[in-house]
Amino acid sequence: MWTMIGAAAASYLLLLARSAWKQGEMRQFLRSLAIVAALCALVAGAVFAAMLLDSR
Repeated sequence: MWTMIGAAAASYLLLLARSAWKQGEMRQFLRSLAIVAALCALVAGAVFAAMLLDSR
């Protein structure tokens, strides 16, 4: 199940990247992708910190 979701998300990102490349907006796409990745990492870090604090 999670493999299919991951494959669908990767496919969608590849299609978005192809579209951005064709429209000459690859820099903006990569910047937006980096922002989303940073936000996901921030949330994951907060969840990890909460797990560590809760286990004590």
